[in-house]
Amino acid sequence: MPHKVRSHPHQECKMKKEFDWFDKPDNLKKLKIFSYVALAASVLAEFFLPAHVSHHPWDKIPGIYALFGFVICVAMIIFSKLLGTYCLKRKEDYYDR
Repeated sequence: MPHKVRSHPHQECKMKKEFDWFDKPDNLKKLKIFSYVALAASVLAEFFLPAHVSHHPWDKIPGIYALFGFVICVAMIIFSKLLGTYCLKRKEDYYDR
């Protein structure tokens, strides 16, 4: 028989949330601003820093990799939503049958 751990009746169990920083709206605004600044800095850096050897015609377009990353991220989100909707989601009474 497993041993049950009993706590003191007057003792509250307060667990710290690991990611409570993201729960505050001010912090989310800071994170969004930081993300936009990092994106702008990476695109601007492609205008001023010398490029590596271009193997493809699109390598010469400034900001192409930021755009490519954004498009792929959006595609992954759409794909995962479709996968969840049509392949993984079950009706509410699935286990009751």
